[in-house]
Formats: sequence, C-alpha cells, structure tokens
Amino acid sequence: MAGEEIAPRAAGQSQPIEGRPVQVGSNGQLSQAQLQAQIEQAQAQLGRTVDAIAEKVKPANVARRAADQLRQRVATVDPKLVGAGAAVVVGLVGLVVWRRRRKR
Repeated sequence: MAGEEIAPRAAGQSQPIEGRPVQVGSNGQLSQAQLQAQIEQAQAQLGRTVDAIAEKVKPANVARRAADQLRQRVATVDPKLVGAGAAVVVGLVGLVVWRRRRKR
C-alpha cells in the first residue's frame, strides 16, 4: 500500500482489494464497503509487519542468530591456520616454562 494512490478514480476503473478488482462508482469514489476492505487489508499487512519485526529483534532470536554465525565461522576456519595457532601457543608455553626453570 505504500505509495499507492487513494484519491478518487474515474467511473468504471478497477482497483484491486485483496487481489480482486473493484469497480469504482459513477461518482469516481469507492464505496464504504470497499474502503473498509482496504483498511482491513492494510491493518492485516501492518500486523504481519509488526510481528515480523518483533520476531527479528527478540533477544533469544538475536542470540541464536549470533551463535549460528559463530558456528559457521568456526566451521570454515582453515586447518593450516589452526595448526599454526597451536604451534604458537605451544611455543609460548615452552618459552615460559624454560624461562622459569632457568631462573631457579
């Protein structure tokens, strides 16, 4: 409905409501029932939009999406990079142990 024209239309011109064409009266305006149908359709669409936004920003869903993204990133880590990281850690631990023993 965003950007849709709501002004009166020429007689006989169709306008869709819930996917069905609607005939405009001879005076170029929609009937009260047609306007009511448009309002109800807009309310239903707005309700779905609000529900979708609420679902997207719910803290549990935000945390779940973040955890899923982290799992994806961990799953795509190159094994060579993991090996290099492990080698660096082992080297640093070895260096600390060697320095402590040397001081005694």
